Amino acid sequence: MTPEQKEIVMAYMPLVQKIAYTIHKHLPSSIDVNDLIGYGVLALIESLPKIDKDKNPTAYLKLRIKGAIYDYLRSLDFASRNVRSKEKAIKRAIEKLSMEKGQEVGDEEIAEYLGESVEKLREDLQAISFSYLLSLDELFQEGRSYEELFESKEEGPEELAIKSDLREKLLKAIDKLDYREKLILQLLYYEELPLKEVSKLLGISMARVSQIKANATEKLKEYLVSFV
Repeated sequence: MTPEQKEIVMAYMPLVQKIAYTIHKHLPSSIDVNDLIGYGVLALIESLPKIDKDKNPTAYLKLRIKGAIYDYLRSLDFASRNVRSKEKAIKRAIEKLSMEKGQEVGDEEIAEYLGESVEKLREDLQAISFSYLLSLDELFQEGRSYEELFESKEEGPEELAIKSDLREKLLKAIDKLDYREKLILQLLYYEELPLKEVSKLLGISMARVSQIKANATEKLKEYLVSFV
């Protein structure tokens, strides 16, 4: 690594740490933030030869760093059979208890019904919620590489048409969501608030936030497929 490259790495270290800590807020406590930082640094180093100061390097590096951390988290299999099985169990508990009580139930009631601690339930909810965050990331990127996103400073007619078409599809899909579904996606995905903060902000349980987010994500997938 050249002295100039080392200088670039040091200059962008705060960006790596910021991204890692932001993502870590959405994860179970069992995930070490230092692991996320490590994968982010590796992505930064690997990206050095492709950095072009005329093509928004910070935006490009942000995508590469975030992408590397997400790839690492995908390798941990947040969409595993166990996670999905637990998600179904929580969903059944919410539906049964809500029907019995005639109102939305809290995490404490759901945890008691499942015979586990509130802390364990919330750890599971974090994993479930993040699995959908990864799914949304894949959905919005639509299979395009990070290099393609910043391939040229001057976008040609084809590139503009692709982006315009994708934007139109996303807006139509999001417009079909319920108000609360839109709000939760905005708070979790765009504002990058953790599940616990969204729960407090809206005055509903973390389990309910996770459930609404899962429903919204599935609807988006269905809508986008129907537009193709």
